Amino acid sequence: MKYIPGRICHKELLVIIKGFLKPKWGKLRLPPGGTTYISSRSKPSGSELQFEFSYIPGRSMKDLKFGTFLKKVAFTTTSQNLVLENLFLGTRSLSTFIGYCGHIYTKGYSKSTKYYYRIVIPLSRKMNFFFQIEDSIYETDLGYRSRAGLTAIICNEEVYACVINDNNKEYFLSIESRIKQDFDSFSLKANAVKNALGYLTGHLAGNNGYYFAYRHKAMKSPDYFYFTGFRNEILHSISPVNENPYAYVWNKRIAGKYYRKKLLRKVNQKEFSVLCQKLLDSTMFESCLVLMMESGSASLLFRPGGYAIALEMLSDLITAKAKSKMSPIKSKSLSKKIREECKQIITKYGHSIDPDDLKTLNIRIEQLNQQTNKARLRAPFDLLGIKLLDADIAILETRNDFLHGRHPDITKAGPLRSERRINLDLFYASTRFYTLLNMLILKWVGFDNYVVNFPVIQSGATGIKLREEPYRKV
Repeated sequence: MKYIPGRICHKELLVIIKGFLKPKWGKLRLPPGGTTYISSRSKPSGSELQFEFSYIPGRSMKDLKFGTFLKKVAFTTTSQNLVLENLFLGTRSLSTFIGYCGHIYTKGYSKSTKYYYRIVIPLSRKMNFFFQIEDSIYETDLGYRSRAGLTAIICNEEVYACVINDNNKEYFLSIESRIKQDFDSFSLKANAVKNALGYLTGHLAGNNGYYFAYRHKAMKSPDYFYFTGFRNEILHSISPVNENPYAYVWNKRIAGKYYRKKLLRKVNQKEFSVLCQKLLDSTMFESCLVLMMESGSASLLFRPGGYAIALEMLSDLITAKAKSKMSPIKSKSLSKKIREECKQIITKYGHSIDPDDLKTLNIRIEQLNQQTNKARLRAPFDLLGIKLLDADIAILETRNDFLHGRHPDITKAGPLRSERRINLDLFYASTRFYTLLNMLILKWVGFDNYVVNFPVIQSGATGIKLREEPYRKV
């Protein structure tokens, strides 16, 4: 069993968060840098804070314009001196303004200064990763110990995450580092952990979060905090791996076989760390994973297309270093020679071709040695040694259909198939794409166990019978 060292101080942070979200009166310094303070009331509004105030311009007070941003606006309450990084004036009615701000920090804080950081993100429900990721035990000053912690090694640095709750059963995700660093360095690592957790659990923490900055390594009482908005929280009911075979398989005989032989396991700390590191190193991979999560909560019209795009992105990432070896013409010099000769022929007859069409032909000649879309999608599976089934290959061949707004006929029901059958085909395609994406991602980070085979799990819903196991070895 792994342990997160020390007793983590969360209690004061939750008090600060709840106090910050309470509607309150304070004074805004307007315009920014001026000497006039205007009474204003703040209250939560989505992932931001809303500020309502009356403002009448005078000799020393310039008029404020609706639809503009005011930078570094001071907001003083009875207990805090805050700075609004960007106050957006979104509504104006005569002399009354309503502004919105998603980035607020305590006075004196600087992102470029090095601190010890901990971020706390409120959750709409408990985040559970006991069957997906190797856990760590932590102790908190909230009065309990819990297994709902984990450790990731990113850039040779230990980053700890905990799911905590207060007496009201309100849940929060806490991520921290015991290494002193600037805001950007920590926030990128914390974001990688947050996204990796979101992918593996189906629960992407979001909406907003609170970065707490400490001068001292003990991290007992924060010196500053920084409130910031995130993309919306995403909640799914599925995850790519699960150590408990009964979680998805209702057939006790089949699930029992996996249970007795102990075939399934979690993503271990090393694999989770590699996943986080890849997310930190590649914004394209991060975008791919976020696209997957957003596609999973989209309608059936968009879901399989989103997965298909994510698969293309992932294919390019995995095969980036081997692209030249996968081209139809292996020799770069020969490929260049063929393209040049093709261009000479086009130039010879160019006087008979429209200039725009001539430009199009030359662009296509430059792409002459590129892989076909089908080969491009199959390449990462071949590179990682993942065997594809006939059903996998068939779904890869539907890529163009989804990207061009067509609905492939999975069951060959014909052009008169019902709307229900179309939706079930879209759902089946989504489960197949999602499973293939999971096999690629997890094999890429070193995972050598089983992923959930969702086309089989959902075969009762889709009406497509399959002779496949409910879990697939990667």
